[in-house]
Amino acid sequence: MKNKKLKMTIMKKYTYLLLLMVFAGLSTACELDELQGPDAELYGSIIDEATGELVQQDIIRGGELELREHGWENVSPQFMNYKVDGTFRDSKLFSADYNIYPIKTNFHPIDTIVTNISGSKELELLVTPYIRIINPSISKSGNIITATFSLDQTGVNQVKKVGLYAGADGNVGEPMRLTKAEQEINAVSDPSTVYTLSINADNEIDLKTGKSYFFRIGALYDAPNARFNYAPAENIQL
Repeated sequence: MKNKKLKMTIMKKYTYLLLLMVFAGLSTACELDELQGPDAELYGSIIDEATGELVQQDIIRGGELELREHGWENVSPQFMNYKVDGTFRDSKLFSADYNIYPIKTNFHPIDTIVTNISGSKELELLVTPYIRIINPSISKSGNIITATFSLDQTGVNQVKKVGLYAGADGNVGEPMRLTKAEQEINAVSDPSTVYTLSINADNEIDLKTGKSYFFRIGALYDAPNARFNYAPAENIQL
């Protein structure tokens, strides 16, 4: 009888402990459910302060905005990529004060931005691009696509190279292309120099006659972590 009573007592204790664990789990789940999700967004543009034009970007391996939320020790940064037209948007942010750093840019460094993000926050970055593509022209003769352009560089470093890039959509650029024509420069560019680059589609297995492709002129400045500067892509049917 004593053994039975002991077993019953032990079973009751285990049952009690199990119920406590279940209620604790339910309480924690309810608390987690009450936590609010992201309630703010940041959107905006990268604008050439001299021309007022959007500064064209790469959609992959391009520039980024690094965001660090205030109020946390050793906070992990968040990163926002640009769209090809030089705009950006992130709708999954928490309302807070942030430090914002443009990194891996195609424009000269700017000061850290300190701002409050709540609701829908617009941010315009007024910048000086490393290189401006001047008088860009892309034409087609037969199945040969030819680009002509000049460069206006805004720093003293060399221009590393220029290129004409062909792709399947408007996101075309140096890292996202079907084919390319490039020229190494490795010199300071003279704004009076006219560059000419051509792609013969007849020699390119990935370019088909009768189909439309996007062509884009780019140039790379010699600076740490620099990204390409571009002219807008043009759609041409072969």
